[in-house]
Amino acid sequence: MIDLDRYPREIALRSGVMLVFRPMTRDDVDRLWIFFQQVPPEDKMFFRQDVSRREVVQHWADTLDYGLVLPILALDGVRVVGDATLHRQRTGWKQRVGVVRVQIAPDFRHLGLGTAMVRELRHLGEKSALHHLMAEVIEEQSAAVRAFEKMGFVRAATYRNFVNDQKGGLHNLVVLLYRMSTASDDLHY
Repeated sequence: MIDLDRYPREIALRSGVMLVFRPMTRDDVDRLWIFFQQVPPEDKMFFRQDVSRREVVQHWADTLDYGLVLPILALDGVRVVGDATLHRQRTGWKQRVGVVRVQIAPDFRHLGLGTAMVRELRHLGEKSALHHLMAEVIEEQSAAVRAFEKMGFVRAATYRNFVNDQKGGLHNLVVLLYRMSTASDDLHY
C-alpha cells in the first residue's frame, strides 16, 4: 500500500497558481462529475466510460480501492481542475506495470498541470515498486503523446484501427512506456 501521508499537498504551477493534490474520496462525486462535464466533447469521444452519466462517477466513488486505482485530484479551491489515476494489479503478470490516465480542465491546460500530475503518478509508481508506467493514447491526441514523451515515456507500440470512439469510429492506439528506476537492469527472461 502506498503511504498517502503526503496529502493534501500544495503545488505551484509555473504561472504561480497554487493547487492542492489529494486522493479522491467518496465525497468528491459531484465536483468530479462537474469537472467531466466541462471536458470538450472531442476529448470525451475517447473516454473509456460515459462520464456524462453521473452514475458512472458515483460507481467510481462507491468502489474506491486505492490499491487498484488511485485517483489523484488537482483542486483549485473546491473545484476539480485535474484528474490523474494510477491503475495497478495486485497479482499476475502485470503487477509491476501501472497504467496512468490524466485529464486536465480546458482552462488549466498548457500551464504545467499535466506534467505535475504525471510526475505525481511517477512518484506513486516508485513508492509502489512498479517497474513500468504505461500510457495509452489515441494517436490523434498528438499533444498528449508529445507531453508523455517529454516526460520520458517512449513509444512501445502503435496498434492500427485498434480502438473505437464513442461514435464507433476506429482509431490508432499509441502505447507509451516509462521505465521506473526501481526496475532491475538485470531482469532474467
